[in-house]
Amino acid sequence: MPHYDPAPHREARGNERWMLLGAFFLGLGALVAIVLEDYEPAKLAPVFMLLAWFPLIALHELGHAAMARLVGWEVDAIVVGFGGVAFAFELFGVPMAIKMYPLGGFVRPAPLDTRSLRLKSALVYLAGPLAELSLVLLLTLALGFDTMTTRTEAVGVIAAQGVAVAALLSVVTNLVPRRIDTERGVSMTDGLGAIFSFLRPRAELEVQVRDALADRLAHHADLREVGRTVAMAERACAALPQDAHLRSAVVRALRDATRELAPEARATALEGSALPASIVARLGR
Repeated sequence: MPHYDPAPHREARGNERWMLLGAFFLGLGALVAIVLEDYEPAKLAPVFMLLAWFPLIALHELGHAAMARLVGWEVDAIVVGFGGVAFAFELFGVPMAIKMYPLGGFVRPAPLDTRSLRLKSALVYLAGPLAELSLVLLLTLALGFDTMTTRTEAVGVIAAQGVAVAALLSVVTNLVPRRIDTERGVSMTDGLGAIFSFLRPRAELEVQVRDALADRLAHHADLREVGRTVAMAERACAALPQDAHLRSAVVRALRDATRELAPEARATALEGSALPASIVARLGR
């Protein structure tokens, strides 16, 4: 699950758009032709697999986001597809973008504490495939294992079988540990990401926490949201109390947020906070 957009806000270059759209409709047309020739319901399975691809990508990314929220992290963005943005909206307060070409996606999680950091990171990586696997399990429980694994003429069951096969293919593809080259560097599958969550130096994971906290401090300070800045500063000092870089970010954010306040109002805003005395003293200078 990359922590960046592998194709950020760019339109397709040259003939990419038409090539991709043409390839999609060519493939769909070929499938329809195969289905219509000597038609039998079983031939609909590949069509349903293709049609399920985009919804499964969305489900996969929502799984990452939901797990991030469950473990106490925040989510800065959910993106499905790549290329130019087709639709943008908020989902439970999280910016979500649907891009032109449904060939992947990503979630940008924001870890804001260091408790069980490795385990939480691994869970967030694994949650995408688990969401798709859960869909397969629900379909199997609803229709029965024998029904899901037996050739049938019922179009509804064939649709469920096609969706399940597409989901299982996605699960296997994402869990196989491998590196992925993108135009912005090297990424990794969810399986490799989960493994690396336990192998990476803890200092690297803490840098992600520091950066996420610093970004939020700066954001709230820019908006002069004094209460939220103080709350985030408390959270930052509790998460990484010895991080000199983050402590400097805390002081800078608090100064920016309270810059327009009178000294008495600034003291009132900080009164009763859980900020270290050394931070409060620096603000009084």
